[in-house]
Amino acid sequence: MLNIAKDYADLDFPLNVFAYCICAQEAKVEYLHYGLFAETESFQNAKIAQQRATDFLFSKLPKPCRILEIGVGLGTTAAQLAKLGYTITGISPDAKQIAIANNNITDNVKLECTTLENFTAPANSFEVILLQESAQYLNILSLFNKVHNLLSPNGVVLITDEIGLRRTEIDTASSLPLLDYTIAQAQRCGFKLTEQIDLSEQAAPSVDYLLWVIDKYRNNILTDLNLTASILDDLQASLQKYQQKYRTKHYGYIFLQFKKIAAPRWQITLVTDKDNLAVRNLFNQVFEPETMSSEFWTWKYGNARGLSTAAWRDGKMVGHFGGIKKAISYFGQAKFTVQLADVMVLPQDRAVFTKRNALFLLETTFLENNIGYGANTWIGYGFPNESHLKLAQRLGLLGVHDAIGRKIVELGWSTTSGKPNLWTRIRHLQPNQLEINKTIINKLWQQMQANLQDAIVGIHNWEHIQYRYLLHPIRKYELLLVTRRFTGKALGIAVIYRQENICHIRDFIGNPKYVPAVVQQVQRIAGNWGMQQVKVWITDNFIKVFPTSEIEIKDMAYIPHNTWSKYLPPESKAGHWWLMSGDTDFL
Repeated sequence: MLNIAKDYADLDFPLNVFAYCICAQEAKVEYLHYGLFAETESFQNAKIAQQRATDFLFSKLPKPCRILEIGVGLGTTAAQLAKLGYTITGISPDAKQIAIANNNITDNVKLECTTLENFTAPANSFEVILLQESAQYLNILSLFNKVHNLLSPNGVVLITDEIGLRRTEIDTASSLPLLDYTIAQAQRCGFKLTEQIDLSEQAAPSVDYLLWVIDKYRNNILTDLNLTASILDDLQASLQKYQQKYRTKHYGYIFLQFKKIAAPRWQITLVTDKDNLAVRNLFNQVFEPETMSSEFWTWKYGNARGLSTAAWRDGKMVGHFGGIKKAISYFGQAKFTVQLADVMVLPQDRAVFTKRNALFLLETTFLENNIGYGANTWIGYGFPNESHLKLAQRLGLLGVHDAIGRKIVELGWSTTSGKPNLWTRIRHLQPNQLEINKTIINKLWQQMQANLQDAIVGIHNWEHIQYRYLLHPIRKYELLLVTRRFTGKALGIAVIYRQENICHIRDFIGNPKYVPAVVQQVQRIAGNWGMQQVKVWITDNFIKVFPTSEIEIKDMAYIPHNTWSKYLPPESKAGHWWLMSGDTDFL
């Protein structure tokens, strides 16, 4: 191994590659961050460009004061600031970086191996929060909520980092945060943007440099860092994508300065599992006499299903905008959607629904984080009440297309009774035959998905059916299987819920062409049970799939679309939903 690079081999990938290459090329590595290159400067002058980037950041600092550096790198920046008279606290969750940084620091520098979330310090401990290429790894809302208390009055947050300027359908949830959303969410946390400088053209050659040195030292990297060729190929391919995104202005490199102002009336946060009790207490107050148990909250939002935002005032949750992450087949592609749920605000915190209202702050933050290209989910859906929908439309949050596929309708038929059908039969799936049931349901789901390639439909495999219906903590659902009488071929499954004299079909699994046969069998068996009606919810673009004789049709709700988030899938496609009442969390 090259002796000059050996100290950096144990860093996490890909930092070990970057440090190794820089050290091999420059004989010494002082920084891991991008450089700022002069207009006619060769990208090979990385060492000079890196120092220029640090000097630029230093030029934005006030006189010597207390600084919290989030992400210490190799400790070079902290050491230089200490020499200039600043008192530095540096944090990083990476013990290997902290170990290297400890060898480079001087007096007036204190390092801690911790995350920002777990870092503790008294209020007003710092005049400056410094993030040099570390903000992209943090949730923006969590970052600004945390540092607001740590900063002294009029304290500042300085950020230089890569950031998303635009998004496309190839972006994923691991993509860079968007600039517009970063600024908006910082402002909601009690900060004012005081300076913004686009450094993209100066920083972009850093990617060219990294590709050059990796290619130059490729054989040494593979041997000395014990990497496989495929891993290094993937890294180079990723850097090439970054290179292209800089050229197309999808990515940029930006300096941002925020000044702390008065704390907002409501603190907007992302909901985590530890907020279980607070959410339930709010629900019980808003929807009294209904209550939400811990078991029901876990069923709905647990196991990483929850994507929710909360509003807090004086340490108490006073508002909540809920979302449940679900897997879907989006025109045959595997994607995720989020179902809106449990939108609630205490009466005293509602006031008028304006752009300064708690619900507006909750909803905008929710939409920005969770829906669209590069967000947690591809698209969203929900069943808002009429008053909320009108207000959300007025403020530009949600919209409604009065078009086929944007409305839920309820279909109803009278039950029948009598002898079994000559060609088909119906029976309950036996709860003690799990493996058999799993095989039947997964096969029917495959048929359903294959026949809904031009639609958006929730995944209806065994794992989903078991979670949604069989493990429901409150309601008891029944799974009715319809088969050919003589061959035993499975045609479809109806998930039903009995409510007094009505048999509700909550869900269907199978080839849609067999929906009429399944509905007719449900009509017959429900009639034999003494029930009077069979009802089902479906998006109106799929009414034609169901039996149309002696049918009652009732409009139930519009399915709104997101008009706030940027870079969304085409709304023309969102009119192809297959949604039933089983796609809710409340039926």
